[in-house]
Amino acid sequence: MRYNLILTILMGKFLSDRSNRDKIDFVLSLLITLIGCIYPGSTRGQVIISLDSTKVISQGYVGNGVQWDPYQLDYGHGLLELSDADIAKLYTRLDFMQPGLIRMMINATSLVSSDGTPDFKKYYRNLEPLLNYCQSRDIDVVFGDWGGSVVDRRTKHIHKKNIENIITFVRYLREEKGMDCIRYFNFVNEPNGYWSSTDGDFSLWAKGIKETYAVMKREGIASKVRLIGPDAAIWTKDETWWVERSANELGDMIGLYDIHTYPSRYTVSTNQYYDIIKAYRDYVPKGRKIIMGEIGLKYVAPEDKHLNELNQNRAKSALFASLDDSQMSVYDFSYGIDMADALIQTIRAGYSGTVAWMLDDAMHSKEAPDKLKIWGFWNIFGDEFFGAEQEKVRPWFYAWSMLCRAIPSGCDILKSDSDTPLSIKCAFTRKAGKYSIILLNITNSAADVCLKGAPSHSAKDVKTIIYSENSLNNIETELSMPEDRGTLFPDTDEIINVPANSLIIISNII
Repeated sequence: MRYNLILTILMGKFLSDRSNRDKIDFVLSLLITLIGCIYPGSTRGQVIISLDSTKVISQGYVGNGVQWDPYQLDYGHGLLELSDADIAKLYTRLDFMQPGLIRMMINATSLVSSDGTPDFKKYYRNLEPLLNYCQSRDIDVVFGDWGGSVVDRRTKHIHKKNIENIITFVRYLREEKGMDCIRYFNFVNEPNGYWSSTDGDFSLWAKGIKETYAVMKREGIASKVRLIGPDAAIWTKDETWWVERSANELGDMIGLYDIHTYPSRYTVSTNQYYDIIKAYRDYVPKGRKIIMGEIGLKYVAPEDKHLNELNQNRAKSALFASLDDSQMSVYDFSYGIDMADALIQTIRAGYSGTVAWMLDDAMHSKEAPDKLKIWGFWNIFGDEFFGAEQEKVRPWFYAWSMLCRAIPSGCDILKSDSDTPLSIKCAFTRKAGKYSIILLNITNSAADVCLKGAPSHSAKDVKTIIYSENSLNNIETELSMPEDRGTLFPDTDEIINVPANSLIIISNII
């Protein structure tokens, strides 16, 4: 039963953290708690989670996944290559995650040789292992250009030849290499930003979108690969007009809407994040979908000043970390809780997909070739150069994997509500008559949760999986999570004890 799993996790903490005298008191209180769970009485003072399978927030979820770009390979200390063993390790780890969506960006200038002629075959070698994986697993790929190759920010010039090259390359990948997993094209990363090649100029970006769409039509792929946009990076509600103008001025050229967000922990934990991103969703035309094209946490709120300072100090002490663009909390269990919180709010706001930034530290650097953007689940070149510890799976990989599997491509997001939304977050999904109940406790205290409207108690193949600090200590192998395969969906008024700072998924989807 589910309580056996929770008991195992709690007992692990008990045995490691308590003195002998405290252990006696702890066991007594634990037994009282479990008796209350098994024989529930009044729900007064308990958290009530209401689930409603008749009300659908969004249908046909695109998928959750991760940014996976071609590897840098040259870090200033000699050229590295992905070995067969590296590729096999990446594939095995991604198979555990089960992503439904991958975003993959390049620069069009990389597609031409020194004399300016296109050389698709040479560059394809960098992409082949990435696209082979996506194609073989039927994963939707958002493919695109970072922007500097197709727009000159200084002269406000659209490089039509480079647009032609990259769109022709997309057709080459799909038709000659069989990579029809490429289903969306992203023209210019974060065009609203001062750091972007379009320097926040919507009209310039829209002009490039129109040119790109015209080339896609000429190449015969406009109906097979849809443009995604506006791809704006936002922190407040102030730039909803990017979605509004995209809808009004570009119409059906935009096949899928998206934005990027890097909220602060305070913004997420207080649910302000939901209100911000919902404002953008509300400008998407009826019947169209929007995804979160990139998501990660940055400690930008004044309330998180201490976290930002800690992050800077940790980056300074790391030999290969970018000081300007690293999230050192990826090494911490808590980052998995924070990202789960952000994702739950994202799907509740009506979004149809989420791409985590990012898969692997070895993809990007900033100040110097060996100053890596530390944002990944690991560094695949840890054994080769950056240190064996860096190649190990980091904690938030498990939380994100659980959510990829519990919220799969093609599922529906159903209505769910918590009567204590600042403490216990929730989500509810369905696919092919099967369900996932997602519960997140962001507090330092365990909570008794009563579920109203749960799926049938007699449903088969139900698992309970828990992401907590203690559960990670009980992992038997690198790619496993504590789970109780013999559980059932909660019975009417049954009480579930949700440990402090934990993510629990009860599902017969995963």
